[in-house]
Amino acid sequence: MIIGILGEKLAGKDELAKYLQDQHGAFYVKYSQIIDEILNILNIPITRRSEIDLGHALRGQFKTNVFWAAMKKRISESWVELKVIGSIRLPDELADAKALGAKIIYITAPAELRYDRFMNLRREKGEDGKQTFEEFVAQEQEWTEIQIPQLGARADFKIENTGTLEDLYKKVDEIIKG
Repeated sequence: MIIGILGEKLAGKDELAKYLQDQHGAFYVKYSQIIDEILNILNIPITRRSEIDLGHALRGQFKTNVFWAAMKKRISESWVELKVIGSIRLPDELADAKALGAKIIYITAPAELRYDRFMNLRREKGEDGKQTFEEFVAQEQEWTEIQIPQLGARADFKIENTGTLEDLYKKVDEIIKG
């Protein structure tokens, strides 16, 4: 089984994937892992801006789905039964995941709740906890973010992640058990 996860920043994509890893033994790979590996090699700080810029540069220079080869390689090398493709943000990424037979989960939450998580919980990227609400919302107009709600309408499942972690896990288990 392959699951693709898409959603706005801080909607709960990584939390959903971590749960699938911990409770269901899933293999998890996400687009930003590949971009972050390149940034680390280049000794460039990992920020959303550097991820967006590097992704844009590589997609423009090589081909639209330049990262898919790396994603597909990592997925094919895993022998676990449940595989999770995270951080789907663009139409070609969604199409590639669906072509592998992935079931797509769209996880979302209101901007105010996601901003609260940004300010108080996550410290994954350099700017976490350092933007105003207006800057946070404005960043959702980036080319990597703007299509997410429309792609979410094409998902197989939708999770409104507005409750507790236990609520999220229950919703995920219902999807897994089918």
